[in-house]
Amino acid sequence: MVHILDENKIQENYNKFRKLINQTFNGDRLESLNNMYDHIEDRIILTPASSTEHFHNAFAGGYIDHILRVTRNAVKVYDLYTELGIGDGGYDKETVIFTALHHDLGKVGNADESWYIPNDSQWHIENQGKIYKTNPSMHWMNLNDRTFWLLNHFGIKISEVEYLGIKLTDGLYDESNKEYYISYNKDNSLKTGLPFIMHQADIMAARYENERWLKLKQNKITNKNVGGRPSKKQKLKEVKMPEKIDFKSIFGDTNVKS
Repeated sequence: MVHILDENKIQENYNKFRKLINQTFNGDRLESLNNMYDHIEDRIILTPASSTEHFHNAFAGGYIDHILRVTRNAVKVYDLYTELGIGDGGYDKETVIFTALHHDLGKVGNADESWYIPNDSQWHIENQGKIYKTNPSMHWMNLNDRTFWLLNHFGIKISEVEYLGIKLTDGLYDESNKEYYISYNKDNSLKTGLPFIMHQADIMAARYENERWLKLKQNKITNKNVGGRPSKKQKLKEVKMPEKIDFKSIFGDTNVKS
């Protein structure tokens, strides 16, 4: 198993995640979001982004690491769409950030139980890279259904555009999205560019995370003298974020409250 984040980085990412929420939203939405994240804090901070090593971010803290990367990508893609004059469809930067922050929320589980739990089969871990397994005690739901259930459970209202942005993030990798993305009737075609922004942001993040894992995996195989962990020189360089979130340094000119 390749270790990517240590305890300090996991905590740093989570602190940055909560600061981003508190600096972006206000009013009832912010109160409801903080209620939800306070409730699931002990679990979400260690949640992986997937269950299998060769997917992406299948390690403790992988979920938040992925969410922050997708949010950064989404804001940059939104800025490019704005510069090009495309994608105008009833959303602003705050909507983009909300959608990016919650596109994978269902991976956390329900209100009280984790969806991904450590795999107790060493054979599956060593031979198939299945670091985690899904929680057999929970009702099965697909990712989007559980995401919307959680948001509803904690009283967090979303717009139609945010709903579409979250639901369609996987693009045509999800067969059920085909009728949204491919329409032969112009009246039924997507009226917002947010799903396209989200798909591009998510797939770029997953691609980066997979390539990072491949490089670290190769280092682990070819440098066994480091005890199974890459040395500092072998680790991929990560951007150091400031303790206080500076939107301009992270996302550029976001026009979001600071």
